[in-house]
Amino acid sequence: MSHGGGGHATELYPENQIFAVGVVLSLVGIYLANFLPDNLSMLIGGLLVSAACVAGANTVRKVAAYGLGTGVPSIGMISLGMGTLAAVAGVLIPKALGITYLVAPILTLIIALVVGYIVGRLTVNPVGMKIPIMVRSMTYLSVAGAMALLGFTTAYVGSLEPQAFINGALNTGIMALAFITAGMAILHPFNACLGPNESHRRTLTLAVACGLITWFVFSVVKLDIISMVVSIILWAIAYVKFVKMSFKDACAVLHVPEIPKKGE
Repeated sequence: MSHGGGGHATELYPENQIFAVGVVLSLVGIYLANFLPDNLSMLIGGLLVSAACVAGANTVRKVAAYGLGTGVPSIGMISLGMGTLAAVAGVLIPKALGITYLVAPILTLIIALVVGYIVGRLTVNPVGMKIPIMVRSMTYLSVAGAMALLGFTTAYVGSLEPQAFINGALNTGIMALAFITAGMAILHPFNACLGPNESHRRTLTLAVACGLITWFVFSVVKLDIISMVVSIILWAIAYVKFVKMSFKDACAVLHVPEIPKKGE
Protein backbone atom coordinates (compact mmCIF):
# COMPACT_ATOMS: atom_id res chain seq x y z
CA MET A 1 0.00 0.00 0.00
CA SER A 2 1.23 3.48 -0.74
CA HIS A 3 0.47 6.79 0.80
CA GLY A 4 0.80 10.44 0.11
CA GLY A 5 0.82 11.87 3.58
CA GLY A 6 -2.55 10.58 4.69
CA GLY A 7 -1.95 6.95 5.51
CA HIS A 8 0.70 4.36 6.23
CA ALA A 9 2.54 2.44 3.55
CA THR A 10 4.00 -0.98 4.31
CA GLU A 11 7.12 -0.68 6.46
CA LEU A 12 10.31 -2.34 5.32
CA TYR A 13 11.65 -2.33 8.89
CA PRO A 14 9.91 -1.39 12.19
CA GLU A 15 10.44 2.22 13.29
CA ASN A 16 11.86 1.19 16.68
CA GLN A 17 14.45 -1.01 14.99
CA ILE A 18 15.67 1.76 12.67
CA PHE A 19 15.73 4.24 15.56
CA ALA A 20 17.74 1.89 17.80
CA VAL A 21 20.28 1.15 15.06
CA GLY A 22 20.61 4.87 14.26
CA VAL A 23 21.21 5.83 17.90
CA VAL A 24 23.72 3.04 18.58
CA LEU A 25 25.73 3.70 15.41
CA SER A 26 25.81 7.45 16.01
CA LEU A 27 26.88 6.98 19.65
CA VAL A 28 29.71 4.68 18.54
CA GLY A 29 30.64 7.21 15.85
CA ILE A 30 30.80 10.07 18.36
CA TYR A 31 33.10 8.16 20.71
CA LEU A 32 35.32 6.99 17.85
CA ALA A 33 35.53 10.57 16.55
CA ASN A 34 36.80 11.58 20.00
CA PHE A 35 39.34 8.78 20.41
CA LEU A 36 40.63 8.26 16.88
CA PRO A 37 43.41 10.38 15.36
CA ASP A 38 42.29 13.57 13.65
CA ASN A 39 42.69 12.10 10.16
CA LEU A 40 40.22 9.30 11.01
CA SER A 41 37.67 11.16 13.15
CA MET A 42 35.73 12.46 10.15
CA LEU A 43 36.18 9.30 8.07
CA ILE A 44 34.82 6.86 10.65
CA GLY A 45 32.82 9.18 12.91
CA GLY A 46 31.08 11.02 10.07
CA LEU A 47 30.04 7.78 8.37
CA LEU A 48 28.50 6.28 11.51
CA VAL A 49 26.79 9.51 12.58
CA SER A 50 24.98 9.60 9.21
CA ALA A 51 22.77 6.85 10.68
CA ALA A 52 21.17 9.42 13.02
CA CYS A 53 19.87 11.31 9.96
CA VAL A 54 18.32 8.12 8.60
CA ALA A 55 16.61 7.42 11.95
CA GLY A 56 15.26 10.98 12.10
CA ALA A 57 14.03 10.91 8.50
CA ASN A 58 12.23 7.62 9.16
CA THR A 59 10.43 9.11 12.17
CA VAL A 60 9.43 12.16 10.10
CA ARG A 61 7.91 9.75 7.56
CA LYS A 62 6.03 7.93 10.30
CA VAL A 63 4.49 11.00 11.95
CA ALA A 64 3.93 12.93 8.70
CA ALA A 65 1.72 10.10 7.44
CA TYR A 66 -0.96 11.49 9.77
CA GLY A 67 -1.37 14.40 7.37
CA LEU A 68 0.95 17.00 8.88
CA GLY A 69 1.62 18.55 5.46
CA THR A 70 3.34 21.90 6.02
CA GLY A 71 3.86 20.88 9.64
CA VAL A 72 6.72 18.60 8.58
CA PRO A 73 9.29 21.43 8.42
CA SER A 74 7.96 22.74 11.72
CA ILE A 75 8.51 19.52 13.66
CA GLY A 76 11.87 19.16 11.94
CA MET A 77 13.02 22.57 13.11
CA ILE A 78 11.74 21.83 16.61
CA SER A 79 13.67 18.56 16.63
CA LEU A 80 16.90 20.29 15.59
CA GLY A 81 16.24 23.01 18.19
CA MET A 82 15.83 20.40 20.90
CA GLY A 83 18.88 18.60 19.53
CA THR A 84 21.00 21.76 19.70
CA LEU A 85 19.95 22.37 23.29
CA ALA A 86 20.71 18.77 24.29
CA ALA A 87 24.07 18.64 22.47
CA VAL A 88 25.40 21.91 23.92
CA ALA A 89 24.14 21.08 27.41
CA GLY A 90 25.55 17.56 27.17
CA VAL A 91 29.03 18.90 26.42
CA LEU A 92 29.05 21.78 28.93
CA ILE A 93 27.34 20.22 31.97
CA PRO A 94 30.17 17.73 32.75
CA LYS A 95 32.63 20.64 32.99
CA ALA A 96 30.29 22.53 35.32
CA LEU A 97 29.86 19.45 37.53
CA GLY A 98 33.54 18.58 37.46
CA ILE A 99 33.03 15.12 35.95
CA THR A 100 34.67 13.52 32.93
CA TYR A 101 33.63 14.92 29.56
CA LEU A 102 33.37 11.39 28.19
CA VAL A 103 29.82 11.20 29.56
CA ALA A 104 28.78 13.96 27.13
CA PRO A 105 27.18 11.69 24.45
CA ILE A 106 25.19 9.71 27.06
CA LEU A 107 24.18 12.93 28.83
CA THR A 108 23.12 14.43 25.49
CA LEU A 109 21.01 11.36 24.79
CA ILE A 110 19.28 11.57 28.20
CA ILE A 111 18.63 15.32 27.90
CA ALA A 112 17.24 14.85 24.38
CA LEU A 113 14.91 12.10 25.61
CA VAL A 114 13.59 14.27 28.46
CA VAL A 115 13.22 17.46 26.39
CA GLY A 116 11.61 15.57 23.49
CA TYR A 117 9.10 13.89 25.81
CA ILE A 118 8.17 17.20 27.49
CA VAL A 119 7.75 19.00 24.16
CA GLY A 120 5.77 16.05 22.82
CA ARG A 121 3.39 16.20 25.80
CA LEU A 122 2.97 19.95 25.30
CA THR A 123 2.00 19.43 21.65
CA VAL A 124 -0.80 17.14 22.84
CA ASN A 125 -1.87 19.31 25.79
CA PRO A 126 -2.35 22.29 25.70
CA VAL A 127 -1.59 22.66 21.96
CA GLY A 128 -4.15 19.97 21.15
CA MET A 129 -2.55 17.94 18.36
CA LYS A 130 -4.45 14.65 18.13
CA ILE A 131 -1.75 12.51 16.53
CA PRO A 132 -1.54 9.31 18.62
CA ILE A 133 2.23 8.87 18.13
CA MET A 134 3.09 12.55 18.67
CA VAL A 135 4.86 12.19 22.02
CA ARG A 136 6.96 9.25 20.85
CA SER A 137 7.77 10.94 17.55
CA MET A 138 8.89 14.19 19.18
CA THR A 139 11.06 12.19 21.58
CA TYR A 140 12.65 10.23 18.73
CA LEU A 141 13.19 13.36 16.64
CA SER A 142 14.82 15.15 19.57
CA VAL A 143 17.27 12.26 20.03
CA ALA A 144 17.99 11.91 16.31
CA GLY A 145 18.62 15.66 16.00
CA ALA A 146 20.89 15.70 19.06
CA MET A 147 22.94 12.70 17.89
CA ALA A 148 23.36 14.17 14.39
CA LEU A 149 24.37 17.62 15.69
CA LEU A 150 26.77 16.34 18.34
CA GLY A 151 28.13 13.68 15.98
CA PHE A 152 29.01 15.82 12.99
CA THR A 153 30.44 18.61 15.15
CA THR A 154 32.54 16.13 17.14
CA ALA A 155 33.79 14.55 13.90
CA TYR A 156 34.81 18.03 12.78
CA VAL A 157 36.44 19.08 16.06
CA GLY A 158 37.90 15.63 16.79
CA SER A 159 37.24 15.96 20.51
CA LEU A 160 34.48 16.11 23.10
CA GLU A 161 36.63 18.16 25.48
CA PRO A 162 34.45 21.19 26.37
CA GLN A 163 36.92 23.97 25.57
CA ALA A 164 37.95 22.36 22.28
CA PHE A 165 34.27 21.89 21.42
CA ILE A 166 33.44 25.52 22.23
CA ASN A 167 36.34 26.83 20.14
CA GLY A 168 35.86 24.41 17.25
CA ALA A 169 32.10 23.99 16.99
CA LEU A 170 30.39 26.94 18.68
CA ASN A 171 32.69 29.93 18.14
CA THR A 172 33.28 28.99 14.49
CA GLY A 173 29.58 28.54 13.65
CA ILE A 174 30.00 24.85 12.75
CA MET A 175 27.04 24.07 15.01
CA ALA A 176 24.87 26.30 12.81
CA LEU A 177 26.06 24.40 9.73
CA ALA A 178 25.15 21.14 11.48
CA PHE A 179 21.71 22.54 12.28
CA ILE A 180 21.03 23.33 8.61
CA THR A 181 22.56 20.26 6.96
CA ALA A 182 21.28 17.69 9.46
CA GLY A 183 17.89 19.39 9.37
CA MET A 184 17.73 19.05 5.60
CA ALA A 185 18.84 15.41 5.81
CA ILE A 186 16.07 14.62 8.29
CA LEU A 187 13.27 16.65 6.66
CA HIS A 188 13.91 16.20 2.96
CA PRO A 189 13.52 12.43 2.28
CA PHE A 190 9.81 12.10 3.04
CA ASN A 191 8.96 15.48 1.50
CA ALA A 192 10.69 14.37 -1.71
CA CYS A 193 9.04 10.94 -1.82
CA LEU A 194 5.50 11.53 -0.58
CA GLY A 195 2.69 11.12 -3.05
CA PRO A 196 1.30 8.23 -5.08
CA ASN A 197 3.19 4.99 -4.60
CA GLU A 198 5.49 6.29 -1.85
CA SER A 199 7.49 3.34 -0.57
CA HIS A 200 9.49 2.84 2.60
CA ARG A 201 12.44 1.41 0.66
CA ARG A 202 12.69 4.45 -1.64
CA THR A 203 12.35 6.97 1.20
CA LEU A 204 14.98 5.14 3.27
CA THR A 205 17.34 5.04 0.29
CA LEU A 206 17.05 8.80 -0.11
CA ALA A 207 17.52 9.22 3.66
CA VAL A 208 20.79 7.29 3.41
CA ALA A 209 21.88 9.51 0.51
CA CYS A 210 21.00 12.64 2.51
CA GLY A 211 22.97 11.41 5.52
CA LEU A 212 25.98 10.70 3.30
CA ILE A 213 25.85 14.10 1.58
CA THR A 214 25.77 15.73 5.04
CA TRP A 215 28.93 13.79 5.88
CA PHE A 216 30.44 15.02 2.60
CA VAL A 217 29.66 18.67 3.46
CA PHE A 218 31.50 18.35 6.77
CA SER A 219 34.39 16.58 5.05
CA VAL A 220 34.71 19.54 2.68
CA VAL A 221 34.59 22.05 5.53
CA LYS A 222 37.29 20.12 7.37
CA LEU A 223 39.30 19.73 4.13
CA ASP A 224 39.54 15.98 4.74
CA ILE A 225 40.33 14.66 1.26
CA ILE A 226 39.90 10.96 2.03
CA SER A 227 36.53 11.50 3.70
CA MET A 228 35.43 13.71 0.80
CA VAL A 229 36.25 11.02 -1.78
CA VAL A 230 34.72 8.13 0.20
CA SER A 231 31.55 10.04 1.15
CA ILE A 232 30.84 11.34 -2.37
CA ILE A 233 31.32 7.85 -3.86
CA LEU A 234 28.94 6.30 -1.33
CA TRP A 235 26.46 9.14 -1.85
CA ALA A 236 26.56 8.62 -5.64
CA ILE A 237 25.87 4.88 -5.21
CA ALA A 238 22.89 5.56 -2.92
CA TYR A 239 21.52 8.40 -5.02
CA VAL A 240 21.73 6.50 -8.32
CA LYS A 241 19.87 3.64 -6.66
CA PHE A 242 17.22 6.12 -5.46
CA VAL A 243 16.79 7.61 -8.95
CA LYS A 244 16.38 4.14 -10.51
CA MET A 245 13.76 3.24 -7.89
CA SER A 246 11.96 6.54 -8.59
CA PHE A 247 11.81 5.83 -12.34
CA LYS A 248 10.55 2.31 -11.70
CA ASP A 249 7.85 3.48 -9.28
CA ALA A 250 6.86 6.36 -11.58
CA CYS A 251 6.37 3.91 -14.48
CA ALA A 252 4.21 1.73 -12.23
CA VAL A 253 1.93 4.72 -11.52
CA LEU A 254 1.96 6.08 -15.11
CA HIS A 255 0.95 2.79 -16.69
CA VAL A 256 -1.91 1.95 -14.34
CA PRO A 257 -4.92 1.34 -16.65
CA GLU A 258 -7.74 3.87 -16.48
CA ILE A 259 -10.88 2.81 -14.67
CA PRO A 260 -13.45 1.81 -17.32
CA LYS A 261 -16.25 4.32 -17.75
CA LYS A 262 -19.79 3.27 -16.91
CA GLY A 263 -21.39 1.42 -19.82
CA GLU A 264 -18.13 0.49 -21.55
